[in-house]
Amino acid sequence: MQNNISKYQAMKNKLNLLPVILLTLLALSIMPSLYAQNNIQLRVVRGKIDTVLTRVHYVVGVATPGSVITINNLPVKQYSTGSFGAELNLDEGPNTITVKATSGGYEEVETFWVYFKKPLIVSKEDQMEFYPKPLIKTKKGAYLNYGAGADRLGGAKINFLAEGIKMELMDSVNNLYKVRLSEQNYAFIPKQFTERVPFGVKPPFSLTGSWSVSNIGKADRVRVSLENRQPYTIYRELDPNKLVIDIYGAHCNSNWITQYLDLKAIEYVHLRQTSSDIFSVIIKLRDNFSWGYSVDYVGNSLDITIRHTPDAITVPSRASLKGLIIGVDAGHGGVASGAVSPSGIKEKDLNLTMSYMLKEELEKRGAKVVMSRTEDVDVAMQDRLDIFKRAGIDLMLSIHCNAGGNPLKPMGTSTYYRHIEYRTLAETILKRLLELNLPNFGLIGNFNFSLNSPTEFPTVLVETLFMSSLPDEEQLSDEKFLKEMMVKVAKGLEDYVKDVKKSLK
Repeated sequence: MQNNISKYQAMKNKLNLLPVILLTLLALSIMPSLYAQNNIQLRVVRGKIDTVLTRVHYVVGVATPGSVITINNLPVKQYSTGSFGAELNLDEGPNTITVKATSGGYEEVETFWVYFKKPLIVSKEDQMEFYPKPLIKTKKGAYLNYGAGADRLGGAKINFLAEGIKMELMDSVNNLYKVRLSEQNYAFIPKQFTERVPFGVKPPFSLTGSWSVSNIGKADRVRVSLENRQPYTIYRELDPNKLVIDIYGAHCNSNWITQYLDLKAIEYVHLRQTSSDIFSVIIKLRDNFSWGYSVDYVGNSLDITIRHTPDAITVPSRASLKGLIIGVDAGHGGVASGAVSPSGIKEKDLNLTMSYMLKEELEKRGAKVVMSRTEDVDVAMQDRLDIFKRAGIDLMLSIHCNAGGNPLKPMGTSTYYRHIEYRTLAETILKRLLELNLPNFGLIGNFNFSLNSPTEFPTVLVETLFMSSLPDEEQLSDEKFLKEMMVKVAKGLEDYVKDVKKSLK
């Protein structure tokens, strides 16, 4: 009897425990879900730094996918991977950053502090030791000359320079300064395009940085990062077809050159440390004919811009000069009469007459013409160049008459260029002019005329005939003959464009 009571009691106890066990099992099945909802697993993986020296600060983290994320109460995008990130602009001093993740009614918060310490800016000049020699700095319009020589057109130019380039002053020769480019190289610069730098400042030196080579629309651009604005010289080679810029006072530290695949004017770029303090930028060009280039600084980065062949020329079906913008310059004007013939004819008047004739011929062939002057006024050379640059011309012709030599002898016609890449243009026009049975006065290269100096577009100076020659003066006084000369100039341009088109096939 006692055993039966014991068995009954044990069974009753087990039955009483059954609800407890069931409740426990139910609780255990529910708790992981509740725990998962409450455990969002927020983690900041980037941005928890005690002190930073830059105002822009990035915070990156990860939380359970599907969470709502805010950083300093501003919503932040969360990716399907659970990652999120934001860019913050820090205030100077301590910054509180609060990251909050919310999911299923639960939230998790992480707060930390980042101190933004504004860096003390100390210029490189302040860091440099006292330099015992004077320096000059370039102004707008500055250019380098090979030597201290001069003629009526000035000394022999190397190339123009950007503003703000500092160089050691070595000597003073008349209206020129002799300046040091590198340890073994020097050049001359007109004093009017310089200003003195406070004494004691050391000449700048740069490590080169990364490059980018890109198509910017109507030109390809090479941008070379430098620490300072260094002096440079430019030269062009035709075989192989390349442009070289030597940067003085620079050491190579360029380990990254980004080149895009849509370049039109540039085939490739390369570099060379020519000597211990001369760094060379080498640009291999695609086309045989050049449509201009420019070199300037943007900040401390050297920008080399190389123009594409005009669209009007790359269209195979387009004939003659249609679509080209051509600058026509009538030499002299106003108080600048130019040469005067024995009978009193003024060069400025003939130049303007012929320029209008040339304008008419070019427009017949489809070109748009921009003139540097349209009446008897004296327009400064820089103003003429500015007119053409603003108009975005494709090439330029300057019309003049010559003077000098034997007054009793026909002296003839000639064309002039400054840069070797524009020699063919000058030669092609001269060949057409010689069809008029005129004496060949020559194809003149490296001519130091102001309007031949720009590299931004092809230029040629046409010296039609000699005002001082009696036989030439007679022909220049014949309006019909003037017209014939301008027709030949226009045909010369057509020949040049045809040669360009052929080279592109």
